[in-house]
Amino acid sequence: MTNKEKILRVAYKMIYRNGYEQTSVDEIISKAKISKSNFYYHFKSKESLGIAVLDLRIERYVNEVINETLMNNKLTPLRRLESFYNKVVKFHKENECKYGCPFGNLASELSSKNHKFRKRLAAFFEQWREKIELCLKHGIEKKEFSDKFNPKLFSEIILAHLEGAILISKTYKQINPLEKGSKEIIKLLKAA
Repeated sequence: MTNKEKILRVAYKMIYRNGYEQTSVDEIISKAKISKSNFYYHFKSKESLGIAVLDLRIERYVNEVINETLMNNKLTPLRRLESFYNKVVKFHKENECKYGCPFGNLASELSSKNHKFRKRLAAFFEQWREKIELCLKHGIEKKEFSDKFNPKLFSEIILAHLEGAILISKTYKQINPLEKGSKEIIKLLKAA
């Protein structure tokens, strides 16, 4: 593993668990077991590291969650959405609802303070919403989802519910708000 990879790996975990502002460069350097000069050779600032970590997290989420579920054309649209929710629920169950959504956490922590993070998160949330909308459109075309819902608007509702339910699950340390809420959304969407 290169020093850059070590830095990213340590920062990836620490920022998710502790937050961006509560994670210091010195802590990352210490846990990665590299020199300060090596850190600054790879990243000119904490912000550049934070953006790199965010980009890595987005890339992994797109590849491992969105593409494997919402964009998986081997599954019906209904199964895609169910698979998506199941994957999200499983992730938060495995983490005992301790840490919340890495994207929602950063949005909450930094959107009003850091324009670069806010812009990158906004672009990702829009990309994510568009994939949900596409799944809903396919579900309507295949008559798996009711056509009484506007796919664009409902994709916004799904994303907002997801982020809110993850936050509530984190607060209560219980998966129920996320798990039960996602099942109700699917019930609402199903064609009558």
